Amino acid sequence: MDSEKLSLLSDDELSLLAEKMGIYVPDGLERVFLIEELVDAFEDDTADKVFSHDAPDHVEEKKLTGTGFIPGRLEKIAIPENYNETSIHAIVRDPLWFFAFWDIAELTRNKILAEIEEPKLILRVAEVTSAESAFHYDITVNFDDRKWYINVPYPKRSYRIDLCVAKFSKIKVLAHSNVVNMPSQYMDMGSKLPQITRSLLILSGSEELHLIEPKEENSLRIMSMDGE
Repeated sequence: MDSEKLSLLSDDELSLLAEKMGIYVPDGLERVFLIEELVDAFEDDTADKVFSHDAPDHVEEKKLTGTGFIPGRLEKIAIPENYNETSIHAIVRDPLWFFAFWDIAELTRNKILAEIEEPKLILRVAEVTSAESAFHYDITVNFDDRKWYINVPYPKRSYRIDLCVAKFSKIKVLAHSNVVNMPSQYMDMGSKLPQITRSLLILSGSEELHLIEPKEENSLRIMSMDGE
């Protein structure tokens, strides 16, 4: 609340606001002094006031300051189901799974439906690396699907998804996702840990748990068609 915004109110509105804030206003008090009383009272009460979305005085203050949450306003905001653009995005869930969601623009969708009777989408999961051993595998989903949980073969690696459509025995890429970096499944107990961290792990009894580091292979990995 500041004097500039208060000066925009009428005398009756200022008196009503002063009454709500519990400020005594003597008869004949000049407008400029009333505004000063309101500003001083607001500054004195700010530190002791408990934030509440439902309090009428809080709503009134936020109207005057022009900032903050006004109850009921968010109810009018409608979030669209899609944004009419062809895109795919990926979010990490845990070391072996990530979540993918996508959409296809209406123009592209209509073109695909006009060319292919029963189109199928393909999620091509590719490892992002410069090594020759990099691989990819495909997951076929329905054309009306919009999201999918994807299991990856290895943690601590980076992956990308290509949103594709099978068109006349060929694969056409519609969009590329962001790169997801999968976390590790376990804490690295190597010599890189600070000595204080290693000491705390020993004191916590971790050595008595007989923990075994898992193999790099994922027992839930998706096999290729030839079983390799």
